[in-house]
Order: sequence, then structure tokens, then C-alpha cells
Amino acid sequence: MAPYCQAASGFLPGIAGWIRPVMGRLTNSCDRGIDLAVTGKSIGIVTAFLGNLRAGTWVYTRNLLQGLAEQGVVRVDREERLLEGLEGIPAIILPGGGRLAKFTWPNRQLPEAGRRAGLDLVHVTTPYGSFRRTGFKKVITICDVTPLLFPEAHGRMNVWHHRFVLPAILRECDHIITISEASKRDIVRFYRVPEEKITVTLLAADRCFGSPVSPQAKLPTDRPYILNVGTLEPRKNLPCLLRAYAAARHSGLPHRLVVTGAKGWGASPLARLVADLHLDADVLFTGFIPDEEMPGLYAGAEFFVYPSLYEGFGLPVLEAMASGTPVITSNCSSLPEVAGEGALLVDPISEAELCAAMLALAGNMELLGTMRAKGLVQAARFRWERTTRETWGIYEKLLHGE
Repeated sequence: MAPYCQAASGFLPGIAGWIRPVMGRLTNSCDRGIDLAVTGKSIGIVTAFLGNLRAGTWVYTRNLLQGLAEQGVVRVDREERLLEGLEGIPAIILPGGGRLAKFTWPNRQLPEAGRRAGLDLVHVTTPYGSFRRTGFKKVITICDVTPLLFPEAHGRMNVWHHRFVLPAILRECDHIITISEASKRDIVRFYRVPEEKITVTLLAADRCFGSPVSPQAKLPTDRPYILNVGTLEPRKNLPCLLRAYAAARHSGLPHRLVVTGAKGWGASPLARLVADLHLDADVLFTGFIPDEEMPGLYAGAEFFVYPSLYEGFGLPVLEAMASGTPVITSNCSSLPEVAGEGALLVDPISEAELCAAMLALAGNMELLGTMRAKGLVQAARFRWERTTRETWGIYEKLLHGE
């Protein structure tokens, strides 16, 4: 039986009435370096099910749409909503799907509406694509395989989808995009996808990181601070960071540790660990910080530490380097290819290595300056314009039947 087919709700009658007339034509964009050979083709990028609008998938999708706006792409969603930075991009709204919309909508509403709206290609930037055969080309972006590696941090339906349904989606799609060579290796390993069906398009830090920041925008503190950014969940490896930080404090480290991010699965024990380590006056959990305040938070830190156990890319590392903030990060998954020579790499499960790296950087103006310069050089290698150009090249090849 086809996955989810019994759970899918009936398709909306008269779907054409839900589709706004949005098919813009391509315009001149020579300054973007994009070949306009696919002029006259209609391309939709799906923004449904992006979840946390601060997470890497949202940042990637927003920048991709902004970069392709002049090429006449449209946004496809299941609800009317204003998405920051995408206000001027036309949209096709396809309500429906019910409680299991994440799993049913891509296989019922999306294929039928895509045909009726005359879309030639649909790009889904989450794992919730269609396993049905459609009349348009299908591209899907898979950022990582965390539901397979860390199933305890994901809902059961999500894990089930990645184990049993996503393989069918990947077989039926025309091309797969991922965001690092490490993620490509994982997709090949877990899903047995031919390497030639996958293209890596790297991410970039937004332009606000690295722009001048006023002193008022920085975190007010009477002590220098070390920064960590990310959802508070087990794979971010915060218990190891806290224990390494406690050891560094005992060795004379004067810095505070500032941890920024929304609470995820497994966040509750962190407060107890801070108390057990007698770090209540030294560790600050800020919770959610608005986007506009993040550049100041990065710029004010003496250095940034990110000992994650696994990342599909690791965008905070790039944001820190672009901000001129020296970085300590893990020597595993995608992080070495993102950090390059612009960061100090450590074994994320070694508290001793992490402690030693923090003590080596703290107050060491020469090493801090060296790592700051290396980080800026590394961050400059990543540009959203390149991501856009390479993605457009994939569309072009598919629409020309190459």
C-alpha cells in the first residue's frame, strides 16, 4: 500500500480557484550570472512545513527565493502568511491536508495543483516531498539525516517518514540537493542513492553578519563572554561543553558562557547540570534572541564554541566567522569542511580538548587575531549568489532534459 494513502484527506474540489495567477516571466539578471535559457518555464519553491523560521532550512529557503526572485519563481504554501523577506514574491496557496498535512499534502494537493497551475518544476526544501509521479520535474533538498542518527530527538511519525517514506520520495524525484559533502555521503550511505543524482550547494552567512555593530547592540556584561548558539538538544553536546567550561573556570578562565537558542528535546537537565557544577553565576541561557540582535551577540563574544556531535552544515559557525569572532568547533560531520582553516577543531566528546582550546584562546590577543583573520577569509568563500547560481543550473539541466 502506498505510504500515507489511506490517511490522506480528500482532495479539495475546484482547486483552480485556490491558485492565484502568479506566473511571472523571467527578467534580465545578468548581474547575477544566471543563464536565462529556461525563460518561459514556471518554477515553484515550496515554503510549507519549514517549521522554526530561525533554523537553517528556513534561512536557506528564504535566501534561495530572494536570489531567484527576478527569475519569476513562485512560492508554494498551504497557508496565507507573510514571511519576512519574501513579501514581494508571488505565491500559490493550496490549503488542505488536515492533521497529517506534512505527510499527505505533498502527495495530494501539490501534484494536482502543480499540473493545473502549469508548473514545470517544483523544488521542495524539506524532506516532505511527493513520491507520486507528476507532470513536472521534482527537486528536493535534504539537509541532513538527523532523524536516522538521533531518532530520540524526533517525533515517531517523523522518524517513520525518514525511514520508510523518504526512500520512495528520493527514488521518484529527479534530483537531490544537499548542503555539504558530509551530508551527501550520509544520503548515499543511508538511502543508497547514486552519487550522480545528488548535488552539493553550500550555504552562506547572511550579509548582516560582519556589518558594523554599534556598542549598544552588544550584550551588556562586565565580563568577556564565550558564545554558543543553537537549539538546546542532545546532539548540540551542551553537557560536554558545560563540563569543559567548568574545568576551564577552575583553571582561571574569567569568561562567562552565553548559550543562545530555543529549548529542544532534552533541554531540562541542563539547568540541573549548571547547578551541580556551581556555574549559576557564570552561565547565561538567553533563550530566543530576535534575528536583528544576533549580529551584536556574535560580535561581542571573545570567541564562539560549537562542539556539536553532528551537523548537516553548521550555519552558526559561518555566522561567527563572518562576524569576526574566532571559532572552536568539532572535527566531525560537516563542520571541518565549513570551518576549513578558519577555526580550532576539537574532538567533541573530549572535555579535555575542549577545555584546552578555550584556555588557549582566552585573552590570547595574538591567537585571537590570527583566528579572526582566518575565519573572515573562510567565511568569504561562501556566498548566497553561488548557491543561487548552482541551483539554477540544476533547474536548467532538468528542464532541458539533460
